[in-house]
Amino acid sequence: MKFRPYNQAQTRFVNLNYREILGEDSDAVVISDIIDLMDLSHIESQFVEVGNIAFDPKEMMKILVYGYFKGYFGGRPLHKNYKNDLGLRYLSNDDFPDFRTINNFRIKFKDEIADVFAQVVMLCKSLGMIGFKNLSIDGQKIKANANVFQNKNLKGIKREKEKIEKLLRKLLDNEIEFKSEDDKQKKKKKLEKRKKKLEDATKLLIEAGAENDDGLRYNLSDPEAKIMTDKRGVKNPDYNAQNAVDDKFEILTAVNVIDNPSDSGQLDPMKEESENNTGSTHENTLADSGYPDKDTFERMEKDTTTEYYVPDKTMHSSRNDPYSKWNFQYHKDLDIYFCPQGVKLSYVRTCKDKDGFEYRLYQAEDCSGCPVSDKCRRKSKNGNKKINNRTISIYPQDEAVKRMRKKLDSEDGKKIYQRRMSTVEPLHGDMQKNRGFTQFVLRGLEKVNVEYNLLAIAHNVRKIILHGAKALKEYLVKAQITA
Repeated sequence: MKFRPYNQAQTRFVNLNYREILGEDSDAVVISDIIDLMDLSHIESQFVEVGNIAFDPKEMMKILVYGYFKGYFGGRPLHKNYKNDLGLRYLSNDDFPDFRTINNFRIKFKDEIADVFAQVVMLCKSLGMIGFKNLSIDGQKIKANANVFQNKNLKGIKREKEKIEKLLRKLLDNEIEFKSEDDKQKKKKKLEKRKKKLEDATKLLIEAGAENDDGLRYNLSDPEAKIMTDKRGVKNPDYNAQNAVDDKFEILTAVNVIDNPSDSGQLDPMKEESENNTGSTHENTLADSGYPDKDTFERMEKDTTTEYYVPDKTMHSSRNDPYSKWNFQYHKDLDIYFCPQGVKLSYVRTCKDKDGFEYRLYQAEDCSGCPVSDKCRRKSKNGNKKINNRTISIYPQDEAVKRMRKKLDSEDGKKIYQRRMSTVEPLHGDMQKNRGFTQFVLRGLEKVNVEYNLLAIAHNVRKIILHGAKALKEYLVKAQITA
């Protein structure tokens, strides 16, 4: 015989050990080992002995985490890739659930999935991967599973509702021909469903005051998604995903998804959630100018658990604007300000802004002959007339803002605050560009939070594989000894 037998049609009986084929350092094996360490007893307790036998919760969690690790965001992509992905075959032990089972598990156990994220954070702490030096907090806009053209105001919804009612009347009067009665009933059912959705949207918009505000809108595909402007300046129905990241290995210590485009008010909740998940506080807390309001700076000074490095909204712009109020000189004894041109501004009265914050108003005596009046004075709302004399608003909280600016401008402050850019910004790029998570699959605030928790678990697992593989092996050995 010249050649060895070669017949591709010949079937073989093969005893496969997926773990051995994949190797101990493979993504699927590490994910399996990590999830085996998690306490899923709260999920397990919700299943009963009667009825169909359920899939093991650990198997389901492993499949979901692996899916978000690999970019299979949802039950259908997971099921589609099952046959060709050896990692999925290993994690399911070749007993793979259908896509509906995966999706139902993900939605049903949303609180438990958030708890698994917290457990993974504690594992990262045990592996020495959280430094507790600098905690960076930032948000990123992620597209909702919603059509931007389905974002309508009250007038638009009423117009569409009138069109649907007109079509329904034509259907009842047999003015529209169909191939069969079944097709006609399907069309009728579809129109009635859309009409009901429009009626619900109308009710919610009216309750929100849309009759007096055309700017109030409702997205018919995902009502909880709001129109937001991302970093590219593109407006879409989005969610605002909040992240708290430790700077040692970029471990996510807390996540939350909100339906507000503004980050204001999220600094304290994210810091507290990070402390709950890790059981410890960070030496420094860093955030951008979108987080603080006027009260925040005073609260930050009173917080002795961490040192804050957070700029105000006008800190950087005022450096290039010599006529910003921050560049006016104050004389405490006389209670007057002097502008850069030497013009005196005297106290006029105490006022309140739209948010209820009190401020002292100071006004210049005469700006008519000032050579830089066009640059200094603010235009009136109609854009035609100029305000005669310059005014500035001085808040009690401005002193705390000045102290924060001084801290940020110090050599140590600059070095510390630079850590924010190299910690949280790369995470956003990795999630959206490298991992392909540019849009939520699920709809509604509760469900997108489930997705983002799974994405955060996958991110931290990836960091363990990259930076904590040796420590994890030692931890697993200890866990087996004590078991």
